[in-house]
Amino acid sequence: MKLIVACDPNGGIGYKNKLPWTKIQGDLPRFKQLTQNKIVVMGRNTWDSLPKKPLPNRINYILTSDPFSIPDKIGPDIIYGFSDVNILTHFNSDTCIIGGAKLIELAWPLITTVHLTRTFATYTCDTHIDMLRLIREFSIDYEEVNEDHTYEIWKRK
Repeated sequence: MKLIVACDPNGGIGYKNKLPWTKIQGDLPRFKQLTQNKIVVMGRNTWDSLPKKPLPNRINYILTSDPFSIPDKIGPDIIYGFSDVNILTHFNSDTCIIGGAKLIELAWPLITTVHLTRTFATYTCDTHIDMLRLIREFSIDYEEVNEDHTYEIWKRK
């Protein structure tokens, strides 16, 4: 399973259920390329924060602990499940976890590769990923330095 995430130097990934930055140069095209024609798994808050739903050319799988939060209209490329680590074991290695923090925390043991976009700037964030766990359990396999961020691929040790 892959994790695709962007964060600031402190592991901040969100603020008030939105991205804390307006744009990271080249990040959206890379995200599209990594997730195109794949299953993307996200928490309901991440789903709610998407400007366009569902993400096109992907199977959108939304995990929630609240059965009353499921919208009335669910298309063929949107699947709802409940937040349980056992459900994640049914996905394959091409599956992409795309957020949020609760789902990432649940999925850490199953993640084999992390595609991390790390901004140079620090932002006000109320949601973070566990950067110490990333460093402890993964090692950098690839790093590309850009004008406003680094793009890193981490592999499980």
